[in-house]
Amino acid sequence: MMTLDPKNSSEHSNPIYGTPSYEALSKAPKHLPPGLKLPLKKSSIAVLTTVSLVAIVSTASIAGSVFMKGKETAAKTSKPVAVATVTVEPAQLAPVPDVLELTGSISATDPLSIGSSAAGLIITQVNVEEGDYVKKGQILASLDSSVLRAQLAAAEARLQGAGASVVKATQPNRPEDIGSFEAAYKQAMADVQNRKAMLEQAKASRMLAQNNAGRYASLLKEGAVSEMEAQTKSTEASTTNSTVRAAEENLDAAQYSAQQAANRLEMARQGGRREDVTISRANANESAATVQQIRAQIEQTIVRAPDDGLITKRFAHIGDVSTGKVLFEMIRRGEIELKAQVSQEDISRLSTGQTAEISDGIRKAAGAVFQISPTVDSTTRLGTVRISIPRDSAFKTGMFVKGKIARGERSALVVPNSAVLADNDVYYVFVHENGLARKKQVTIGARVKELAEVNSGLNQGEQVIVAGAGFLNDHDPIAVGK
Repeated sequence: MMTLDPKNSSEHSNPIYGTPSYEALSKAPKHLPPGLKLPLKKSSIAVLTTVSLVAIVSTASIAGSVFMKGKETAAKTSKPVAVATVTVEPAQLAPVPDVLELTGSISATDPLSIGSSAAGLIITQVNVEEGDYVKKGQILASLDSSVLRAQLAAAEARLQGAGASVVKATQPNRPEDIGSFEAAYKQAMADVQNRKAMLEQAKASRMLAQNNAGRYASLLKEGAVSEMEAQTKSTEASTTNSTVRAAEENLDAAQYSAQQAANRLEMARQGGRREDVTISRANANESAATVQQIRAQIEQTIVRAPDDGLITKRFAHIGDVSTGKVLFEMIRRGEIELKAQVSQEDISRLSTGQTAEISDGIRKAAGAVFQISPTVDSTTRLGTVRISIPRDSAFKTGMFVKGKIARGERSALVVPNSAVLADNDVYYVFVHENGLARKKQVTIGARVKELAEVNSGLNQGEQVIVAGAGFLNDHDPIAVGK
């Protein structure tokens, strides 16, 4: 490095750095430009060199400062160049169809599980397959009933014997037996008549004895008869009272005997005793109940369709032993439905009879709301809506479908469909703000013709970019065209 100290300077100037030595300067030409004087000492030359270097550095610094300030000023005063020219439309309210969208799976309106309560029997016949439409009472399967039929034959034989016992107990006795009972009854009645006559005779004798006793008592007072004779008549009157009482008791006994003879005669004419008839009839009723029970068990070995419907599952196979489990599953009358969950706000705006469009992207059908849940789940705040689907539709149980229920019109915030962009399942739009494109995520509702409903993410009146939105990024500078 070159030094400005003359003591350390070399004898000649360094050609690389171009700085002359003292000797070189002293040998410079004598004719110099006016005003230029050469220093007489080496120290003056050094000072001159230092001042020159400082001036050069200062000049460079000032120039750089002026350049940077000019650049900053240009950056502040210049405007960004627009990436694209776009058209905008304001987000505004407009009437749109009020459509409730539903999702769910197709299910049977009234699913039926069919089995047999006759357990432990072998399945001997299966008459239907999955997909068959059956009628009420149609035989679906049969179980082995040979043991039950043997039991039925034995029970019917016992019933026949019990019936014969009832006939025997109730039928009349033989004619000769009835004749003897009739004779006994007649004899008893004759005895009753005889006892009545004896009673009348005893009463007449008592009356005569009492009259005689009274007459002899009067004669005794007159002295016409002795006291002994009067006493004898009084004793005879007292004795006749006992005779009358005895005659009355004999008549009662004869009448009782006649009643017993009449009962025996009546029983002989009707048949056996009532107790025997009652026991015989009870045995016959018991046998009849057993026969009815076995017949019912045999009927249970025949599996029938409880109603018209479509067979969806068949679990019965020939040779299997029935265990009381389900043998078939069917859809009653083939009726299917869409059972969907809706919010408590939407469920209050539904009514039975409203039409619904059902689709899975391939098939379509027109359904109708036939039941609305009377309650809402306290946790999810959802209620159930049941929509009937025509039986002749191509839908099958288990299919996932979408449904739409039209509920008139409502006012909603809408933008043009072309303004709505999608990134997978995320929707967004660009709005014009101060010359820039601002990206906003939105949720989309119904789409009607060229308009899309915006449920959230956008305010009414915001300027939505329509044409050219697909080529923009967030915060891109834009120009609005007409």
